Amino acid sequence: MQVQADLEALGVSTHYWRKGPTDEDECPHQDMVEFFRGLGYLIRWGPCQKCFKRKRCAYRRLFTSGANKSAQVLIVTSWHLRREDLWTLKAMENRPLVVLDEDALSALAAPVELTVERLRSFVENLGVLRLAMGGTGDPSVAWLTRRLSKPLEGDEALLALTDAYRRATEDILRACAVAGHGQWRESQAVLHQIVTNHDQMLLGDDDLFFDLVGHAYNAACRRTVLPNILADLRELLTEPRPVHLSIGACRWTRQAFLPPDRQILMLDATAEPTVVAGVTGRQVEVVETPLIEQRATVYQIMDKIATRSGNRRDLAREESWTRKLATEVARRHRGQSMVCITFKADEKTLQELLDSEHGSARVVHYGALRGLNAFQGFEAGLILGRPMPNEAQLQLLAVAAFGRGALDEDLRSPPLEWQLHTHQIGPDVWQVRRQQYPDERWQAVWRHVVVGELMQAIGRLRPLTNDATVYIATNEPLPDTLEILPVYAAEVFPSMATSTRRSDFQDRVRQYARTMEDLAAEGVEPTNRAVCERLGIKECNGFRYRKLAMEGEARAPP
Repeated sequence: MQVQADLEALGVSTHYWRKGPTDEDECPHQDMVEFFRGLGYLIRWGPCQKCFKRKRCAYRRLFTSGANKSAQVLIVTSWHLRREDLWTLKAMENRPLVVLDEDALSALAAPVELTVERLRSFVENLGVLRLAMGGTGDPSVAWLTRRLSKPLEGDEALLALTDAYRRATEDILRACAVAGHGQWRESQAVLHQIVTNHDQMLLGDDDLFFDLVGHAYNAACRRTVLPNILADLRELLTEPRPVHLSIGACRWTRQAFLPPDRQILMLDATAEPTVVAGVTGRQVEVVETPLIEQRATVYQIMDKIATRSGNRRDLAREESWTRKLATEVARRHRGQSMVCITFKADEKTLQELLDSEHGSARVVHYGALRGLNAFQGFEAGLILGRPMPNEAQLQLLAVAAFGRGALDEDLRSPPLEWQLHTHQIGPDVWQVRRQQYPDERWQAVWRHVVVGELMQAIGRLRPLTNDATVYIATNEPLPDTLEILPVYAAEVFPSMATSTRRSDFQDRVRQYARTMEDLAAEGVEPTNRAVCERLGIKECNGFRYRKLAMEGEARAPP
């Protein structure tokens, strides 16, 4: 709706495909329609198919109205990319350009996760569903029925279909139980019991499927929760693909289809071109945008890499570096609006700390960030740590972008190695210890996910237009998209000089200043090169010492 308002202000006519029917539409099945949409099902194939108000539905006319046909721009949510019929709709004719925004790649290659806990509940609740449809919950009876008869329609076909889903779920649970820490297998090799043409015929029947979902909806109304993973299982059963199995879950990627006759413009400065090219199957051209003066001051605090596990251990220590940093930032910006972005497990601990030291700071975890505009006017931000998704998520994206060839002979990802990395930020060259993959494809996946999430976190404070002060506590190398000032914590907060591994920084600044004085006394011009030669350090490292030395001492910025 924000995009719609912006375009309308420019004189561009738009039409927004709103989420679903409202009370004003007087939909007789509004709750069920919302239920279907929440699961990603097409409402015109489900609750709308046999609705008595189908031809007079105000919500359905939204897609056939004159405004919909005449609008220069249609605005839809990423949910619509899951629609099998999206590109065949008349409203999509003569619209050659598709603009993708708001984490577009995750919509194009959406990870699907069926946890073992949900699968077990699903098996139990399938028995409840069978009873609600007049059948029996006894699996042996269902198996016998399948062997003796091959129903194709009516209640017996619905019961046979629930049996197919139960057998598929049991196969997945067995495969997960022996998967160890994680392995990739073809779905056909996992789903042993779905083998007959009759099973496939039932699974491919749209009318039968949506009748079953309707029954599941009614069963959910009588029983507080019915974990509906029917659509995900149906996709897996009818479209074979590689799946990632582990002790805790079965995962795969749902890739959306983009017609080759449409031009695609992706608005995502943090997307990695090679990953986008792999997922979309298209060549990618990076469009350089005009330079915009950055209004925010962004400090990258280089003392440590700040991993999820490292931060958790540090917060548990009595002399916690992370607590000290959060306290210093909170005290400096007390009275200003402030947000802290951290790992989900640390959210409560840091909220309690900032409540006492700042009073009104808000703490948010990485997973709740994308598309969030709530902090575009905040005056201060503290971003703690380097986000790190689990290995399965990285593997899902790597396989979606580069195929099974991205995995080794054992269908595993390459080892994540610790390396000394030399990285230039402005005039300074930093050597930091970091984790990285040796494979270039996996390096691109790493940058897309890890570095992309960090840049998204910074972007929540709108640094190009907002006069904020942002502190990023990690030495993970960031792209040159923003003007970032690399510092050690002691440069910004002198009180941290004794509580950090870089406690010698102020001494080096003073040493640099004394050497400048000595050279001047000797009649030698105290250039950076001359001082660095006398001290035996690299010139690039001398620039930041020089700036602070010429100010008199290493002190916090105003």
